[in-house]
Amino acid sequence: MIRLIRYELIKQFCKRSILALFAVFSLANLCKIYGEYRSYSYLADGDGARSWHTVYWQLYEEYRGGITPEKIERLLAVYQPLAQATSDMTASTATDDPNTMTGNLYSDRNLLYKYFVTPMQYFYEYSGMAEQAATRARQNAALYGKQGAVYRQRESAAIYNIYAGRSIPAFAYQEMCNYYLNYDFSTVLALMLCLYGIIGTFVSEKETQMDMLLLVSPCGGRKTALAKILAATLFLLFTSLWFSLLDLIGFAASFQTFEGLTLPIFAIPNFAKASVNISIFQYVLLSAALKCAGTWEIGMLWLLVSMFWKNALLPFVINFALCMALIVSGAACAYSNFFWTKVLNPYSLLTNRVLLGNTEFVNLGGFPVLTWQAAVWISLTAGLVFAAMIYFLSAENCHRCVRRKK
Repeated sequence: MIRLIRYELIKQFCKRSILALFAVFSLANLCKIYGEYRSYSYLADGDGARSWHTVYWQLYEEYRGGITPEKIERLLAVYQPLAQATSDMTASTATDDPNTMTGNLYSDRNLLYKYFVTPMQYFYEYSGMAEQAATRARQNAALYGKQGAVYRQRESAAIYNIYAGRSIPAFAYQEMCNYYLNYDFSTVLALMLCLYGIIGTFVSEKETQMDMLLLVSPCGGRKTALAKILAATLFLLFTSLWFSLLDLIGFAASFQTFEGLTLPIFAIPNFAKASVNISIFQYVLLSAALKCAGTWEIGMLWLLVSMFWKNALLPFVINFALCMALIVSGAACAYSNFFWTKVLNPYSLLTNRVLLGNTEFVNLGGFPVLTWQAAVWISLTAGLVFAAMIYFLSAENCHRCVRRKK
């Protein structure tokens, strides 16, 4: 079976066209990431002595690490005079002021406000916000307990356990992580590559009528179908993991740092209500696993559709339409209160910040289950059902049929 899987993997997914698409899509992804850095980061202004990039990293060495009252006081001692001097918009606009860090008073103020004051204030105040949420959840749990609303009580207790004790004790650079966690372009590339690779798994042999010959082979029939399923699974998982890894490497190379990966995920403002208490690096690993689950379910659905056709064009169009329907519906319901629409759509696992970035539950048997957890189990179950359907709907080996008749 291992040799058969390897043969199917090489035959179906090591084609020149697929390898070429891998290279082109990977390069396009890296170019897009670098474009994100050049377009949106204020630190992409070169490495001159007075550039934001240079000044920021000089200041960063002073303020990084544990957040203490002394650090906050030092930062405010630098920032407040700048804020006061520029508050009435009458300060000098000279760009070569020798008494400034970047050559301009307004530029100094903006740099400190955007990259130090705002994030440090958020980090410092987050523990208080989390404690308020935990307190409200505890009070709600007690209230619902008195009213006999068991599910609401359990949900409030779960929220309390998630938010209680949250804090961001250290200050670190988080811009790279912020853009990385909100990046989706590679998801589309990975889906298109997977779709192109999956289409030929069954169709290629039907186009040449090799499927009839395989039925009389000892390794044909359902044994070959199982090998195709497993080979396709390896291709889908590799593609998903490859682009997840490429995203991280691309952002780290473009922003020239891995700083911020040890921060808790809720250190990113978009993830203030995150349902997981893990570091950003742990989130990266979890996100990659969720993308694999979602990609595998979609891939098995594509494989099931394509096995009934004798040419690649029509199943490609049908599967592309299915893919677009999942993407459009996933985007439309991403921030709605219809939690089940997100849970049942595997595309939500590919853009998993929709699930992980908010604390949302679905009711399963009277117990609150986080949407991302429910989505994973449903995705794996659906993928197994699709794979089983592919296996049992495949033609059985003729030699085996003959032996059964005897």
